[in-house]
Amino acid sequence: VAAPVAPSPVPPHPGLAKRVKKSKQAPPVTKDLGRWKPADDLLLINAVLQTNDLTSVHLGVKFSCRFNLREIQERWYALLYDPVISKLACQAMRQLHPEAIAAIQSKVLFSKAEEQLLTKVGSSSQPTLDTFQELLHKHPDVFYPARTAKALQLHWQLMKQYYLLDDQT
Repeated sequence: VAAPVAPSPVPPHPGLAKRVKKSKQAPPVTKDLGRWKPADDLLLINAVLQTNDLTSVHLGVKFSCRFNLREIQERWYALLYDPVISKLACQAMRQLHPEAIAAIQSKVLFSKAEEQLLTKVGSSSQPTLDTFQELLHKHPDVFYPARTAKALQLHWQLMKQYYLLDDQT
């Protein structure tokens, strides 16, 4: 019995080798990197920390472009568990201007606990900024650190408009 003869190696076509190398160089990790801006990442992180609910974030937060719920979930998990994306996002967020960070923090959703405290302010009362400032001082552990008395007043007015206060029917 004769041993099988191995076919002689055919030199690969030079253009084919280049195409194969190029397709291997693009890592799938950075697929959606361009759509998510550092401001979006910071807003996503702060909103999720406030609400603990990705669906609420999807419904209530306005990002720089329209993301569906699945994209928001994927980005959240990537920020948590993908070391490459997480590192790149953190570096980009650190480079944001302090004024941009303040603007982003002012857009953070209100948590249920914050709204619960706001509902206690009566609808028939005419609360001033001092009323909301006092609320901030009494409950620093409940309110988001970037909240201002003016922000609380505006949100309270919205809640009053939609009959969401405790003394409204």
